[in-house]
Amino acid sequence: MVDDLLHWIASRIETDTTLADESKPLVLAALEGDAELADLAGYTPPKLVAVEDEKAPEPVGAFLKQIKVEGFRGIGPAAQLDIEPGPGLTIITGRNGSGKSSFAEALEMALTRTTYRWAHRSKQWEDAWRNIHSPNPARVDVTLVEESVGPTRLSVTWNADAAWSEASVTLQRQGQKRKGGAESLGWNGPLETYRPLLSYEELGVTLTGEPSRLHDAIATVLGLEQLTEAIKRLGIRNRELAAPGAAVAAEKKALTATLAQLDDERALQALTLVKKRKHDLQALSDLATGVSGEESEEAAWLQAILSLALPSIDNTEGAVAELRSAVAEMANAGDTAAEELERRMSLLDAALELHRHEGDQPCPVCGVGALDEAWARSAASVVTSSQAELDGLRRARARLFTTRTNARGLIAPVPHSVTDGTDIGLADELTAVRDAWDAWSEAPEGDLTLCDHIETHRIALSDTLDALQLAVQQIVSARDDAWSNVAVQLAAFVEASERWEIQQYESEATKAALKWLKENEVELKNERVRPISERASEIWESLRQESNVGITGLKLEGAATRRRVAIEASVDGQEAGGLAVMSQGELHALALALFLPRATMPASPFRFVVLDDPVQAMDPAKVDGLVEVLTSIAASRQVVVFSHDDRLAAAVRRAQVKARILEVTRQTGSLVEVTNTFDPPQRYLRDAAAIVKDAGLPDATLRRTLPGMLRLAVEAQASGSTPPSSHAVPLTPRSSRHGMRTRRHPSASRLLCMASRGRSTRGSTSGRADEWDSASARRPCMSA
Repeated sequence: MVDDLLHWIASRIETDTTLADESKPLVLAALEGDAELADLAGYTPPKLVAVEDEKAPEPVGAFLKQIKVEGFRGIGPAAQLDIEPGPGLTIITGRNGSGKSSFAEALEMALTRTTYRWAHRSKQWEDAWRNIHSPNPARVDVTLVEESVGPTRLSVTWNADAAWSEASVTLQRQGQKRKGGAESLGWNGPLETYRPLLSYEELGVTLTGEPSRLHDAIATVLGLEQLTEAIKRLGIRNRELAAPGAAVAAEKKALTATLAQLDDERALQALTLVKKRKHDLQALSDLATGVSGEESEEAAWLQAILSLALPSIDNTEGAVAELRSAVAEMANAGDTAAEELERRMSLLDAALELHRHEGDQPCPVCGVGALDEAWARSAASVVTSSQAELDGLRRARARLFTTRTNARGLIAPVPHSVTDGTDIGLADELTAVRDAWDAWSEAPEGDLTLCDHIETHRIALSDTLDALQLAVQQIVSARDDAWSNVAVQLAAFVEASERWEIQQYESEATKAALKWLKENEVELKNERVRPISERASEIWESLRQESNVGITGLKLEGAATRRRVAIEASVDGQEAGGLAVMSQGELHALALALFLPRATMPASPFRFVVLDDPVQAMDPAKVDGLVEVLTSIAASRQVVVFSHDDRLAAAVRRAQVKARILEVTRQTGSLVEVTNTFDPPQRYLRDAAAIVKDAGLPDATLRRTLPGMLRLAVEAQASGSTPPSSHAVPLTPRSSRHGMRTRRHPSASRLLCMASRGRSTRGSTSGRADEWDSASARRPCMSA
């Protein structure tokens, strides 16, 4: 079935141009199973069930032969129900409480380990499964006839103190060892797919119960559960592949909200990058790790404030001390005298230079003296003696200049970072620093006054600047702490985005495959369900009889929790919601029309169909229609119908169809017996025996009537309208044995001999006639 579905879908997607080529193999692999999809996509499937070494046995077709029950429900001492193991119709009748349904439930229990009725009722029903008269031993034996195997007995037994669920199950095939369990039949899957049993409770809720139940039953029998499983399988894989994408979306949403609330330029940059459809993961990663990032004006200002520094105290004190010392030294030397000496030395040097070049001559300055050798010697002596004094004066002046320059160099103008501060709540601190720096930058002219200025204003400026920088550092630290948390979140977003980029292509291919299956699911299902729909419509036409509701087909609709079967109906030829106007009997008939095509699919290993009380609420016309349908199915299937309603048995008798009617009766102490009440050859013989024993019937009439009845008996036997006697259980009449009672009637030759002896013999109770049940023998020929 799976391979058939696979090839069927493969032929559709091969020519479907709407599905991408990379998605087509995913559709087919998903239909094959978890392992196949995992192998194709290269991943480990979740919770993959290990394949057992031994494959499940191939189920073999089988008929029912016998149901034997003891200590179970309404059956006390052992009772058995024998059924001809081959195609044919068997009706099992009996009043309510006769034990008839106990046989049906025993069969259902043996095959499925539960019953539909008990599974949907309270626990007290389960606790009352043992027979109250003969609770032990409790046992169910179902004899099957498997094709190419022969008789097979499936036994379910309970110990004296065992609960309902503690049954022991064994399987005995002819000529083979007994095995525990029934797995070797290979029926576990088929029992779900082609369930051959339909109880009255199940019949009643087929159309009125949960819509998904009927949908699943039909989908399963067509192998369409594989389509559903494939959709689930692809859905799981799609969610796995899309998980990084979902994580990215979730991280993006959370990250965007966090970044929007953060007062940080890095957050603004990250927010701009995150909002983009295509993420620059490298830039985001650099921001998260602090590798790069453009600094804002505010951040630069904060850093500028933190980088502001005043001259150290040691430098300040040293510079002031040097300046004071230089001033003192220069004061001792006298700056004015030094300048006068320097000018005199310059004049003498010029005169000496003139004398050396021009020789003796009158003094060019005073015009009185003379520049001669005597003067030159005297002037050179004066220059030599004054040079040492002049050098000291020059050194003092150079030191003063240097120390003054250094001291003034300590005083810097007000920085732009102080005058151009941003509004971040530090106005007071900035004002204090600005005022202190303004005062600090206004250096006086005097050297000693400068020293006092430096000593006084350096302390005030240092205090205000320290207060400002402390406040700024707190702001920066708070921002860094907040950003560090966001950086972790940003890094997680980058990581999730990278994972998503890796498998986004595969995710899109899987998503497309899933979408294709979902979009085509309903159409695919209904193509497969069409044969069942057509067969159900045919069956309904036979069952509807005088109903004005027509069923034209059915469709599988919806998915997941909304899946259902849509039944296309008409009322008096007009389309309408047929279910809404159907009577209970019509609903039951329609439920049968939906059940029977599924239970009789050619692929089913069950060569039998068992119905329990299907005619309740049906009118006589529909009962006649049911006989027609069951007779048609019985041509190739073993059909067993349990019914307490005598109308079904009567309809079978009226229709003159090939069928057996077995009657179940229950005596005191849960003693159950099964009697064959309708077997055409035996019926003709029974009626013939009755007229032979009728002393009031004229001999001439007897001789004209009896041969025809006997001929009908022979023809019925020859046509196969009844099971061969070899399959019956030969019990003596009114035997103390419990089970099916098969009454033996005189043969046709025996009846002819009795008739030829005349009226005296016809009333005799000698020979085999004494074994007849007189009440049965006097039944009219066509009595129901």
